Amino acid sequence: MKKFVVLLLVVTFMFAGGGDIFRYQMLVDQFEASSQGKPSWDASFFMGYDANKIYLYSEGDSQEQENEIVFSHTITPFFDLQIGMEHDTKDKGATFGEITLMGLAPYFIETRTKLLFGEGGVGIDFDFEYETLFTQRLILNSRVESRIFSKDIEKAGIFQGLNDITVGFRLRYEIQREFAPYIGYSITRNFGGLKREEGQVKDRFVVGIRFWF
Repeated sequence: MKKFVVLLLVVTFMFAGGGDIFRYQMLVDQFEASSQGKPSWDASFFMGYDANKIYLYSEGDSQEQENEIVFSHTITPFFDLQIGMEHDTKDKGATFGEITLMGLAPYFIETRTKLLFGEGGVGIDFDFEYETLFTQRLILNSRVESRIFSKDIEKAGIFQGLNDITVGFRLRYEIQREFAPYIGYSITRNFGGLKREEGQVKDRFVVGIRFWF
């Protein structure tokens, strides 16, 4: 893993443009408490240049997380191609290679669509977001997530076929661009995954903050 991180750093600096400025940003898109009692987060960090960056992603709660490290290269004005690794800690955990398309689709829909491969299977993760601006500070974020996999990977809690769909809404007020409290609601329909979760519908109300620097 350390060699992989070093390789990504070397590649990023090798492809720095002549006039590029080194940049970095930490974004905690979601840091929230829910009606189910588990605090959770969805955060990312990048460093690099306009066209080439390294991203770290982390999403989850105290019991299970998805952590990623990817090299990101701009392929069009609106899309980046990312290549890297994802480690899921659910149950016994599993590590996947990933190829991801991240960017702004038509109608201002933000997406990260991941092709995952490893542990003997192939899967696709969908993530679509849309922001509705009621005012310049009051913004509704709508988000849909889903995962499809080609085979059962029990140690990672993954099920062959459509695993789950999560739909969430978060209404935030940007006190400053860098700091915004929010309230929200999300609902998850589990189609398989861990057998004990099969068929479950989980919903929750959340309250949290979004911040970046």
